Amino acid sequence: MPRRHSHFCSRFLAPLLAALALGGALHSAQADTLKTEAEVRALADKVMAEAGAGRTDDAYGLLSPYSLVDIRALENARTQARSSRMAIEALVGNSVGYEFIRSEKVGQSLLKLTYIEKTERQAIPWMFIFYKAPTGWAVSTFSNGADVDALFNH
Repeated sequence: MPRRHSHFCSRFLAPLLAALALGGALHSAQADTLKTEAEVRALADKVMAEAGAGRTDDAYGLLSPYSLVDIRALENARTQARSSRMAIEALVGNSVGYEFIRSEKVGQSLLKLTYIEKTERQAIPWMFIFYKAPTGWAVSTFSNGADVDALFNH
């Protein structure tokens, strides 16, 4: 990725990722849960359909009910994404879809789904980690950013 893309994405996406990381320490006791891994995948696909259509705000909205992250942290991240979306599109172009990359499970309680949001000039990785709580699966954390190279470190 050219240096200007890295700087730009770091400038706009770093606060978003920091808000989510900070929020990961705070848990909401009211999170809805999903009963099966198929439901988890279906939710992530819906989120990515919104992201792939350029509707990032709606994508975040779909995650909210299932988030173990404190709702204030998620709303802060959503606000950051909303305010930086136009600037990101100016750099990488409009969203033109999404692609599922892979699913990884660690033990019986953690599931990571990796996607890319496709834009006119760049792929934007999205990663969701779901935790299987006693009542079902919920979003533990998620991120999106500019580190496409991380998709190959496998």
